[in-house]
Amino acid sequence: MAASSDKTSRARQAYVWVGVVALLLAGGLSGAWYYLAGQLEAQVTQVIADARVQGTEIGCPGRTVFGYPFRLGLRCDAVTIEAPGDARGQGLRATAGALRTAAQIYRPNRVVAELDSPLIVDAQQTPPLDIRWQLAQASASFWSDGMDQVALVADRPVVALAQPAAGRLPLFEADRFEAHARRRADDLDIAVSSAVGRVLAPDAPALPVFDASADLTITGAADWLAGHMDGHTLGEALAGRAGTLRSLKLDLGDASAELSGDFMVAADGILSGDFELAVADPQRIAALVAEAAPQLRSVAQSLASAIGFVGRQDNGRNVVALSLRDGNLSAGVIPLGQVPAIR
Repeated sequence: MAASSDKTSRARQAYVWVGVVALLLAGGLSGAWYYLAGQLEAQVTQVIADARVQGTEIGCPGRTVFGYPFRLGLRCDAVTIEAPGDARGQGLRATAGALRTAAQIYRPNRVVAELDSPLIVDAQQTPPLDIRWQLAQASASFWSDGMDQVALVADRPVVALAQPAAGRLPLFEADRFEAHARRRADDLDIAVSSAVGRVLAPDAPALPVFDASADLTITGAADWLAGHMDGHTLGEALAGRAGTLRSLKLDLGDASAELSGDFMVAADGILSGDFELAVADPQRIAALVAEAAPQLRSVAQSLASAIGFVGRQDNGRNVVALSLRDGNLSAGVIPLGQVPAIR
């Protein structure tokens, strides 16, 4: 009997200690969650206040912190951003639906987010845009230097012009859109793709359904992820930078074009570089480029003609080496025309 009583007593003590440890863990987890929730609320408040000092108003009505006990997230009933215009007319007003962000309590440096449609963007000097989707999700990872990588995925996006009386004029739609960026040392890797894209604008050329993608590295641009992008336009941000274009591809099913190579952008936006272009059905691609971008008509037609003379066959595609010097494009000794500067 004494031995049995000792075993029972030890079992009870074990259960007590298990309960005490569980309570301590629960208390510690709760304390950590509420501490981090307070820090998140304070940081968001500070970001909004700092933006206001710079003249930008950020709205997040119905803001709440949620996710106890294992997640930490921020919820807004809507999102608004209003930045005043400057001498160059860079003002912006954007409104979107509800925003939900969350991070696991054990991995607070990775944040995922969902934003509800629609997004209305009204910028000076450009027509207002009405962008809608079925599901839009984003994720971002942070490290000691700030944002380390970011990704955006949208299902069934539709870009339209906002019209009076809540009307919409669709311009473009796709089955899926993805954009990814990551820091790699001091460089920035970017990948963008659009699947089953369709041009819907009534005055646009009759283009077929297409897939499009781009994969490139911009040297010295890692700080763009922290918001340190020079200038107000893409041309100003790229001025003086070099990079590698691993692939810029347009796929129409029975016809395709893919460009790759190293490039450099001068201070005035003029491009230089050495590239390789692989084309299936070059005449059709040239005709489509001429319809979509009339300013590139002569370059596209000259290139389609040159491919037959200086190109080679590789896996059913015509491949040609291109040289771009201060905006002047050539295939070997054959001049093809002028490539416009990036503005």
